[in-house]
Amino acid sequence: MGDADTLSPRHGGPAMPVASRGRPSLERAAEIGNLVVEAAITAFVEQGLDISIEQIAQSVGVSKQAVYRRWSSKIQLLMDVMDRVMARVHSNLTRDLPDDAFLALRELSRRMCEPDGGVRERSMTILMAEALEDTAVRHWLGSWRDKHFAFYRRYVTAVLSDEQSERSAETVARILLDIVEGVSREAYWQDLSEAECATLFLRKWDASLPLLHG
Repeated sequence: MGDADTLSPRHGGPAMPVASRGRPSLERAAEIGNLVVEAAITAFVEQGLDISIEQIAQSVGVSKQAVYRRWSSKIQLLMDVMDRVMARVHSNLTRDLPDDAFLALRELSRRMCEPDGGVRERSMTILMAEALEDTAVRHWLGSWRDKHFAFYRRYVTAVLSDEQSERSAETVARILLDIVEGVSREAYWQDLSEAECATLFLRKWDASLPLLHG
């Protein structure tokens, strides 16, 4: 395919107009970006870094140059993928939670343990390996973890009593998040069914209740 960034016929419909020769319009560029990210999520989960930018581009019917105009490398693309994944995961986790703060935290924590086909675990494993050698990835990974923890801590803080200090709340939130993420990792690496994952979560959750009521 040339550098005009048109979709191949199998994706349906005529190509959208571009702003100038070889350059997509802003609307088309956004569509290309979304297509590439969705394809990259699947590709990284299935093949890790063995996948090439060219393969990702071909899978959505755009040129390799179209991808490189937005992402300079596979790692840059993967970091963007993880930002999108986190936003999507957080949105799904918080949908229709119970009004009661304790029940909301328990349901949120349970959802965080549910198998997701390996998107979180495989992507994070790849990025952690890259972070050992790449300073930019290391800084990004630290920022990602901080945002994820802040998201979870809000729900933990809502459950704790007013007498508990901010430092205590942060400690409880970190311990609970470690427990939840531990269940998620075990569910993935041991290929647990949803029922097995739910059982493991309830056992860990019940054991952690003194942290919330202490």
